[in-house]
Amino acid sequence: MEFILIDDSVFDLLTEEKLLLKSGLTDTVKSFSSAQEAIKFLKEQTGAMPETVILLDLQMPEINGFEFTRHFAEMSEEMRKRIRIYMISSTVDSMDIEEARANPYIIELLSKPLEIPVLRSLLGE
Repeated sequence: MEFILIDDSVFDLLTEEKLLLKSGLTDTVKSFSSAQEAIKFLKEQTGAMPETVILLDLQMPEINGFEFTRHFAEMSEEMRKRIRIYMISSTVDSMDIEEARANPYIIELLSKPLEIPVLRSLLGE
């Protein structure tokens, strides 16, 4: 299984990447500091996507996590069915939490900092 990290915080990207690689959940992590970069990358994929988990930050400039899922909704069904999106945020805003729960593309809203045991249980590992 591959992981894609999307977060405007370089510190969070580095921390989460190291946690994922040390956890044994994956040996492949792609990191993007903007949602636009990640969208471009996904749109450029021409072959079958491997099983992929996206850890998506909520609060980012230009395109936030919710806006990213609107772009994701426009991608092919074949791609979308190979990708699981978990939003990761430190938000305590009840509107953000409700919007994440109502979004059909977000499996779960995870709290920062990333906790590998929680992610492992969600992934059935």
